[in-house]
Amino acid sequence: MLGNYNYTSNAPTSSNIQTQQEKYVEEDIASIASQLPSCVESKENCRYDDVGDFLESRVREAVIHEPLPCVPSHRRIPHSKANDWPYILHQREIPPQDGSMTALMDYNAMLLPLYRNTEDGGITSDLDPVLLDRLTGRFHSYFTDEDVDRVEYLSISRTSNLHSCKPRFKFYFGTTPQDFLGLSLLDENLKRIEGTDVAVNVDKWLLADGQATFFDFQIVAARSTMDNPLRDQLFMFATGHLGTFFMPIDIRRMPPISEGSSSSSSIMDLPWESKLSSRPVPPSSEYQYGDGIQIRFMDNPGLVPRRSYFNFRGVDRGKNFHVFESKDGDALMEVWPYGKDNAHHVTPIDFFGTKFEPGTKFEFFVNRTNVYAKGHRYEIKFENLIKSKAGTPKPSFINVTPKHERPYKKYRGTSQLIDMKLNNTDVKVGISHTVHGLRHENSTAQRTYLSQFYAFLPYAPFETVAVTGNFCFKHMDEHDTGYSAQWISQRPIANRTSPNLIMWDEVRCPRITFATGMAEMIGNGGKDVIITYGVDDCYSRSIIVPKKKIEMLLLGTSNAPNASKKNI
Repeated sequence: MLGNYNYTSNAPTSSNIQTQQEKYVEEDIASIASQLPSCVESKENCRYDDVGDFLESRVREAVIHEPLPCVPSHRRIPHSKANDWPYILHQREIPPQDGSMTALMDYNAMLLPLYRNTEDGGITSDLDPVLLDRLTGRFHSYFTDEDVDRVEYLSISRTSNLHSCKPRFKFYFGTTPQDFLGLSLLDENLKRIEGTDVAVNVDKWLLADGQATFFDFQIVAARSTMDNPLRDQLFMFATGHLGTFFMPIDIRRMPPISEGSSSSSSIMDLPWESKLSSRPVPPSSEYQYGDGIQIRFMDNPGLVPRRSYFNFRGVDRGKNFHVFESKDGDALMEVWPYGKDNAHHVTPIDFFGTKFEPGTKFEFFVNRTNVYAKGHRYEIKFENLIKSKAGTPKPSFINVTPKHERPYKKYRGTSQLIDMKLNNTDVKVGISHTVHGLRHENSTAQRTYLSQFYAFLPYAPFETVAVTGNFCFKHMDEHDTGYSAQWISQRPIANRTSPNLIMWDEVRCPRITFATGMAEMIGNGGKDVIITYGVDDCYSRSIIVPKKKIEMLLLGTSNAPNASKKNI
């Protein structure tokens, strides 16, 4: 169980909530309906970018996530070099071979809200007070109540020297790939709180050989204690070249460490109230940029060799798995959203544990077995896999679908899952993605990403009840909050927002839009969703979308999902 319990003593004050509501201009249903793309109502082919325009029309300004300040300037592209292509290429292959001097980009962010909205319009938290206080800083006397109350979201991102800041950029070079887990704390406006950002080289800290293994990250809060109704432990999913890994993780906000301060070591050695006993990553070191957040993983560095790590912490050879809570409060992991075997694949996941000792196995899937497949590689067989039975509904609106790059792996999950209602029925909603364009085809740019919303019922067998047509998210815009902080903003607009070719048509979409994050926004009665996505493996952008818009896209012209109406 992930946990569902009201805890209000550390929630943002009512004045904070009122401020949020005053800043937001609420749309009524008729206003939103009048903006619904005409192609949906007329049942004509919808352009992918028209649907993206609909999501962003008449809503709050989008947010461009600013680069993490903790990363040193010599590992960034300066604004003055935004149009110096030879310089940018050189910053990807600059010696030494280990990649330690190459330029880094922050992208594929997701947000973990520390609070949630209640049905009566209030705000509470499902996090255990100890965990919540660690994240906000309340546990430490250095932080004032004002400091603590500003914190509303934990941002998780990928900081990497592998990027595709287009146009005409090749992805792989001779230097070693370097990926960091990026963390920061955000306020109610999704603005980073000063001094609360770090970037951790997980490969270098955890693995005996330090080779590139982990790159995309997501963090969830879950119940790990049977008699505690609150979520008391953080867990990290890390996608890597060997597959997806999963492990407990501790994170806490820390005061700044003054250079040469005699109290530096005592600050970092403060005791943890946690089930982990491993060593924390040293701040401002070869393993971590920044000191405003302290992190420790389940394992101590070098304890488990890279070649054995998948056996200890592996989930599966695939990626893009997401955790959710059923209507009965059980914790489950979504393996495939739909499309594979024409079914939704879900498996139970067990977060419970008394201690998470370094180097020990953590059996988070009941009766899980390793099997040999695809040339003697280990894969995971989920013995308790739950498959939906009613098939996949037809898309709620029509558009032409290009050829899939990997037809047997299409419709992968992308984002977190949120709670919504369709026609007053409780559902879980996520965003899936497909990758299109074949090397020998000239109708669609190779590796073009398209997205779909999908909804499923929150109880077994978790039937998929609605799926939208394909759409794409948008490029950055001059009016976005944080726009000027990104070096790519200095490029000419034709270069920065270059169109993409899909089915012989130029559309106003980036080639890569990867929606890693979807979370209910804190405040405004829970009516809005924050969708956070990476653009061209270059930067992250968040848009605030009314749930009503997503509901209307899922329903299309019908009053219920196109398939399985009997389910709702």
